[in-house]
Amino acid sequence: MKIFFRCIGNTVLGLMLVTALVLLIPGLFGIRPYVVYSGSMEPEIPTGAVVFTKEGEFSPKKGDIITFHNGDTVVTHRVVKKEKDIFITKGDANKTEDPVPSEASQIIGRVVFHLPYLGYVIHFLKARIPFAAVCIAACLSVLFDLAYTPKKKKIQGGI
Repeated sequence: MKIFFRCIGNTVLGLMLVTALVLLIPGLFGIRPYVVYSGSMEPEIPTGAVVFTKEGEFSPKKGDIITFHNGDTVVTHRVVKKEKDIFITKGDANKTEDPVPSEASQIIGRVVFHLPYLGYVIHFLKARIPFAAVCIAACLSVLFDLAYTPKKKKIQGGI
């Protein structure tokens, strides 16, 4: 039974550590993660993926995938036309261009890479109860590991 708890605990801790590193390390290079909630960019970027966007000012070209503000939402679409400082975007899976063009001031940055399915994990952990459950499970796994680790006996005597 103790091996089971140790395996579960170590797996949970390992997954939490890997997820945290994947989300935090790109931030050191000015890259920010965003969760994709729709299928407008499929098959290139699937629903539930996390896109990593290099923030900062740049001039997008036709074909670049950008992340931008559209009102209160953040959208990731491909640039299909550029007219001065106005960018016409379109999701790869959409039949028509976006109805509202984007201005340069709305652009957050260019998508550098994406990881599929990680967005589902992030969305799950944003809720308070699952996040608390994962934290409690991690703490319990550490406690079980400490409680069930046999103590080494000291060898006494000598030559």
